[in-house]
Amino acid sequence: MKLTIALLTVVCLHTTANGFAQGITLNEKNAPVEKVFKEITRQTGYVFFYVDGLLNNAKKVTVVTTNSSLDKTLSICFSQLPFSYSIVEKTIVVSEKTQPPPPHPTEKQLTVDEVTVSGKITDNNNAPLSGASIAEKGTEAKTLSKEDGSFSLSVSKANATLIVSYIGYQTREIALSTSQVSIVLQQLNKNMDEVVVIGYQSVRRKDLTGTVSSISGAQLEKIPVASAAEAITGRLPGVQVTTVDGQPGADIVIRVRGGGSITGSNDPLYIVDGFRVSNINDIAPSDIASIDILKDAATAAIYGAAAANGVVIVTTKSAKGGKSTISYNGFMQARQLPRKLAVLSPYEFVLAQYEYARIQGQSSVDNFAKYFGVYEDLDLYKYTKGTDWQNELYGSPAWSQQHNISLTGGTDKTKFALNFTNNKEAGLIPTNSYTRNYINFKLNHEVSQSIKIDAAIRYTHPITNGAGSAGSANFRVGDGITTRPVNGIADMIILDQGASEEYEQFLANMINPVQLTQQDYRRKINRQFNFNAGATWSILRNLTFRSEYSLGLSFNETRRYYGPLTSTARNEGMNLPMGEINQTKLRDYRLTNTLNYRFNKNLVHDFTFLVGQEMLARGKGFEEYNRAKYFNVDVTPEKLFATMGFGTTDIHTTTDIAPEKTASFFGRVIYQYNDKYIFNLTGRYDGSTQFAPGKQWGLFPAASFAWRISSEEFMTKLPFITDLKLRASYGSVGNNNISSDQWRMLFKPEQSRPYGAGETLNPYYTFASTQLTNPEVKWETTITRNIGLDFGLLNNRIAGTLDFYHNTTKDLLVQSAIPPTSGFSTQQRNIGQTSNRGIELGLNADIINKADLTISFNFNIGVNRARIDKLDGVDERTFNSNWAGTDLKTIDDYRLYRGQTIGLMYGYVTEGMYTVDDFTGYDAATKKYILADGVHGQDLGGISLRPGVLKLKDLDSSGTITADDRTVIGRALPKATGGFGFNV
Repeated sequence: MKLTIALLTVVCLHTTANGFAQGITLNEKNAPVEKVFKEITRQTGYVFFYVDGLLNNAKKVTVVTTNSSLDKTLSICFSQLPFSYSIVEKTIVVSEKTQPPPPHPTEKQLTVDEVTVSGKITDNNNAPLSGASIAEKGTEAKTLSKEDGSFSLSVSKANATLIVSYIGYQTREIALSTSQVSIVLQQLNKNMDEVVVIGYQSVRRKDLTGTVSSISGAQLEKIPVASAAEAITGRLPGVQVTTVDGQPGADIVIRVRGGGSITGSNDPLYIVDGFRVSNINDIAPSDIASIDILKDAATAAIYGAAAANGVVIVTTKSAKGGKSTISYNGFMQARQLPRKLAVLSPYEFVLAQYEYARIQGQSSVDNFAKYFGVYEDLDLYKYTKGTDWQNELYGSPAWSQQHNISLTGGTDKTKFALNFTNNKEAGLIPTNSYTRNYINFKLNHEVSQSIKIDAAIRYTHPITNGAGSAGSANFRVGDGITTRPVNGIADMIILDQGASEEYEQFLANMINPVQLTQQDYRRKINRQFNFNAGATWSILRNLTFRSEYSLGLSFNETRRYYGPLTSTARNEGMNLPMGEINQTKLRDYRLTNTLNYRFNKNLVHDFTFLVGQEMLARGKGFEEYNRAKYFNVDVTPEKLFATMGFGTTDIHTTTDIAPEKTASFFGRVIYQYNDKYIFNLTGRYDGSTQFAPGKQWGLFPAASFAWRISSEEFMTKLPFITDLKLRASYGSVGNNNISSDQWRMLFKPEQSRPYGAGETLNPYYTFASTQLTNPEVKWETTITRNIGLDFGLLNNRIAGTLDFYHNTTKDLLVQSAIPPTSGFSTQQRNIGQTSNRGIELGLNADIINKADLTISFNFNIGVNRARIDKLDGVDERTFNSNWAGTDLKTIDDYRLYRGQTIGLMYGYVTEGMYTVDDFTGYDAATKKYILADGVHGQDLGGISLRPGVLKLKDLDSSGTITADDRTVIGRALPKATGGFGFNV
């Protein structure tokens, strides 16, 4: 829902008054009228509009005023001239004085020559068009429409022809038959005239020579999600968006055209209002004006070293002048578990436990009876209502809501925008939730005609509760399925004080998954401040200098509580609560200076030149980590963190974090010939402290070309093709996304295994990095090649893009395995080469486009094929993800093969489960099942063989399962990504 309330405030009244009451001081005596007009423009900002040649024979005027209003000053000036004027917004329209035709006594039908035509200009939705140009064909008579779309123009004859034009709309010629006309203009090339941000400047989409996918804020604000990254899921071709898990506030991963790194980061570069950020998860979708994703070197090379995996540019809503406007946008929704999986009933579960015990022997049967009862009484469980853990954990609806309020307004010289968004999102797991408060304030001020300044402050405060169900979390989603529905006799009796320790231990081991989520406690609190300030100086008519400074501050705190039920407390804290606090303070800054010059000659040759310099420092800060254990068993998380001193300090470390620094010089040249042929040259020279001296600098150039085929004469024979443009690009971009200081040896204090001296445990120095340093490591470089086609059909009711690309990444930054005798297991190296080939298609179609109803359809698909072209002289490499906590941990689970795709999962093939028929009996002495003849055995992960255990396939027919029975079992990269949807 969206509610807009317009408030006419004192600021607006002041604006209106200032428009005509500005203090103008002139001392022009016998001066050309053009000089007077220029001086009025300089002092007021109002511009004059008149037909070329109108002032050629105008006599000189004398205008002497002191702090006079605009209206009075114009009256003095025009009283000496044979001209009249009218004011339309910030434009003073000058025309010759004419006598209105005598009114017709009975009808509006034109019958005389000198007539005045009036009317209204609107679009196809009946909205007025302000500032449309209305001119009489063949004469110099011309005027502009007013704010409500109305106009009045004196024409030379009754049957004159009017030429009506407006930017972004089709020009119409109207043959007059009456003095009152209503003219409707149709929108032209709405997709092609869209402005796209391509790094340090913006261009019209029709002028693009590279590949850019975009989504507007109008589309984003209709999507009921809290994250901007989540909002673009499935909406842009070649852009894959995935979440780490389903927890509210969970990390979201974006991949543009697959990425080329093997062990390095494939994250794109994120730019928000010109400032680099680590992600866009905490940007409110309702505050976004547009998201532009740069995919090839033609567009991304301007960002050089960090753009190998694409660039995601987010532009938030800008300040607007005029009357103050308050807008509200909000939603509320609930999410529910779509379906539950079928599990054993209490009777089926207990009967299965009995059957397991029966196979093992009488001692196991006796032990079973102690906890579940004798076999003759098991029918009682048919009438026992077990616990539905799926319902307990995921049964309640998870509500989420968003409330967004924006305020815009100001004067013609000072404009502002204030946006506030509050998000609350509950998870299906009861203890998981996400809350965020977001504030963005923007201010633009026009100091003079040549100098403008702007400032923006953005504050984000997200709080994430719960450890989720992935990574270091003790809870897993499967616990809702595998947890026992009943606990046997323990559910039916009250335990006496004198009960056996064995039975108490049995009760203690019955972990309640709901309690586990409460004791697996995590609370992440982030506070992020971003400040941007800029100044623009129009040195000459087409020469502009801009300087920007950005400062980012982040304060992050993670509180982790491990209750007695968690494995961490059991393994490291003697089954007593543990707590840890990790606090990080980081500071980023950016200083950018650009010079932009545009030259246009006879509307045939159009040049745009951009040169710039940028300095970045990211990640400078301080980190403190504190862990304590052995708290009282009943301590709550809140009390634990309020009284950390009551525990025993286990680890306490502090770290001073050095920033990653980058210095850059860049430039871009765009040349258009006759609005048909577009050439683009881009280059960036980057230096980074991520690499050793002598390896720090890299040059990243790119070139591209576009041919607007639809502007050719022969295309007039194909009127159904509104727009058709062919694009081609080639260039290189870099990647330095590795850990800092991989080229030099640094040390840090360590106290996990301190040595004893004087009966005191003392910390000691150890290597700061887990990898062996390599001073020869250098930039990873990606070469991109792209051919694309932009098209619009049926007046752009159907529009789309088709792209073919081939990317090659060389000098890969790879964590390469090295002999452990070095004291390290890996080293960062530049080895090998990968490539990505793919096709992308994006389509948009207007199904219904009326004033009261619009329905459009969008579709996109991207197919990407990744390939390993080279591996440092070998055909195969292994890779360990270290996901498992068993003896599988030491075995590689990914393989790299030259000539095959990236992300090949390497493991065992299953062939069902072991059944009772696979065994001949049970050996109580060894506590092992006896395999039948011809059935192969396996001993992996410490799991003993029994009926119901996963059976692995003996690929090498050796009769037992070993590491040699592994093969490629999956691929991490999707065959295709895409999506479709309707916009109403």
